Amino acid sequence: MKLPRIATVVAAAAMAPAVLLSSPAFAADSATAVTSSGASVPDQHPGGEKPVEKPAEDPQAAKDRAAIEAILKDPESGPGVREAAEKALKGTAADMRHFLEVEWADQQFQDDRVRTARIISIGGPAVRKAGIAALRTDTPASIGEFLRNGQHVARFEDDRVELARMLNGAGKGITEAVNRLLSNGTREQVREFVATGQHKVRAEDDRVAVLRMLNGAGPGLKKGIIELLEGNPSPAQLREFVTTTQHKLRDTDNRVLIFSILSTNPGPELKKAAVAALEGTPEDRAAFLKTGQHEARAKDKAAEGQTGKPDAGNTGNAGGDKGATKPAVVTTGTGTGTGTGTGGNTNVAPAGGSGSLAKTGAGDENAWIVGGSAAALAAGAGLLVAGRRRRTSAQG
Repeated sequence: MKLPRIATVVAAAAMAPAVLLSSPAFAADSATAVTSSGASVPDQHPGGEKPVEKPAEDPQAAKDRAAIEAILKDPESGPGVREAAEKALKGTAADMRHFLEVEWADQQFQDDRVRTARIISIGGPAVRKAGIAALRTDTPASIGEFLRNGQHVARFEDDRVELARMLNGAGKGITEAVNRLLSNGTREQVREFVATGQHKVRAEDDRVAVLRMLNGAGPGLKKGIIELLEGNPSPAQLREFVTTTQHKLRDTDNRVLIFSILSTNPGPELKKAAVAALEGTPEDRAAFLKTGQHEARAKDKAAEGQTGKPDAGNTGNAGGDKGATKPAVVTTGTGTGTGTGTGGNTNVAPAGGSGSLAKTGAGDENAWIVGGSAAALAAGAGLLVAGRRRRTSAQG
């Protein structure tokens, strides 16, 4: 072999290991071989780098954290306490300790003052008095005592006063329940009755009262009662009818009665009193129907007796009211009314007291004109006829 060719072969043999070892495939195989052969390689964490563990919390800090979390779970903790507690939990161990030793009491005092002011704003006289006294002293002890005990003692006093007020005009159910509670009711029983229990009992009384109103009711009131009961009314609707609606309907019926009286060609005094009642208040109209009309009729009769002539309002009837055309009346009711003749409704005022029942009207004296539903229309026609008679008499 020639010398140059031998040199070339030797050079190639010397370079082959270097080229082979530098290739990527050989490097990967080498790494696999080294790993599988048990060479020392650092352990790898499944999720990548192994997380750094936090040092264990100081035992006292752990207790403080648990105490603050318990404060946050307490429903009695106010907004100020909660805000400060949440801030402390996000801080250091020193922040939590400072909250428990200083901030908690300060924030609790501020929250208690706000609670006391809120209770005063909705409480009765005794509650307001006790709450104001606590705020004037303005110490954690005075405010805390009011919230723990004082408000409940004062509210019991207010509730008993409210029970006594309910007896004014109350029905049978309310009367029995109130007397029983005033005799031996506990603070909790009285509070429950004043807050919620009274409404169910009063609804039963109101239903009885509405049914009793049918006795002697005028057409408008009777229609209103029937519509109410057919609608399966709620306790609130029954209460509204007894305290308010019935009086409006009674006044409408009273107006119809007064127009009916005017349609009968009344004497001057009766006419004057009737017109004044129509222009007045519901109480005026009730008073006219109960007593005023009778007083006016008496004055007209007295005037006839003095002159010996029929009054101008009864021309053609020598006997005055005796010869006047009078409406046929039906007196109804079994109550305590003392008036005679056309009675009407004397119960027009709303019920007194926040807890009392309105007068039901079952004992009111009522008298209704036969065919009274058309009396309002007849009133105008009657006045027109009376005017024509007076003009004819004057011309004769």
